[in-house]
Amino acid sequence: METSTFIDRIVEILRYVNSQQQAGENQLTLTQEEFETINTATDINTASSYLLAYGVPQYLVNLALDENESVDSLGTYDLSMQSAINEFGMVQPGSSPVGVTAGYVSPRGESATEYYTENDLIDNFAGLGEETIAGIQAQLINAGILETDASFIAGDWGPTTQRAMSFILGTVNRRGVTEEEKITGAAWEQALNEYELNPLPKYPDSAAYLPPDYASVSNSIVSMFRRSVNRDPQPYELKLLANTLYSESQQAYTQSEDLDKETRQQDVSGTGLLAGEYGNYSKENVQAKIDSEGLTEIDPLARTQFGFNNMIQNELGRLGENADTRRTRASLFASLNQRPN
Repeated sequence: METSTFIDRIVEILRYVNSQQQAGENQLTLTQEEFETINTATDINTASSYLLAYGVPQYLVNLALDENESVDSLGTYDLSMQSAINEFGMVQPGSSPVGVTAGYVSPRGESATEYYTENDLIDNFAGLGEETIAGIQAQLINAGILETDASFIAGDWGPTTQRAMSFILGTVNRRGVTEEEKITGAAWEQALNEYELNPLPKYPDSAAYLPPDYASVSNSIVSMFRRSVNRDPQPYELKLLANTLYSESQQAYTQSEDLDKETRQQDVSGTGLLAGEYGNYSKENVQAKIDSEGLTEIDPLARTQFGFNNMIQNELGRLGENADTRRTRASLFASLNQRPN
């Protein structure tokens, strides 16, 4: 299935589910930003992870993945029961495999079809020790699948952690799982380690730096000169001030990116999660960097204006002297004209 087809199917499914909701029931909605993020996905795994992160239930993702299920026949699917089961945000308990259809055959053949089910997602993990669960949560965070500011409790196998782990189990199922791998957990451990070493990219990513428009910059500088000294700038003056604006804009962007990096915690650990080391760390890191490096806000326009003021300071002085001289002469002529004959 093409990624675009999968996204189209999930949109139609969400429309249908919302059309069946009774008055007062919550609608399953995606914001414009969330939908644009999902649209950036280049593969179904990534698109699925975004949907789960944005609160779309696993059973609806599975339904969209099932090419044998026609979107036109959704009326025959018992969505009301599914919605009731998922009301508390938990993944639907059941025997449905995670991330694949019931009839899916893995690339490894019939010997690797011991798929993890939605029951396994809870039964195989919820009873693990607090430290073990926190360790898995830390790996999910490092893999870019579970956000540190998400609503989960360290060491507890709650719905948010389940949604994140369902992405890993879906990946494992699509690759194929043997009976031994399922018993030992080797398959999901390997997949989780791979994602931790190669984290999912963050979408939407930071915008690329775009320098100010040259025509706009030139017009602004010309206006400064005409207003202040009643002339157009010399070519060297225009170039100098334009370079100042470009340079300051680049510095403002670079500083913003550097501060943004301080909000991204690296190498989260299970011990750290249980100790409560994560949460407001990002604000503290940013403030510490600002204080230690003495950073201040960079205003490219204000700094360009400052450079302009320095550039024309002497010229303004001469213009002021000339104006004073003209006023003095006018005053003398006026006094002469007022002398009695």
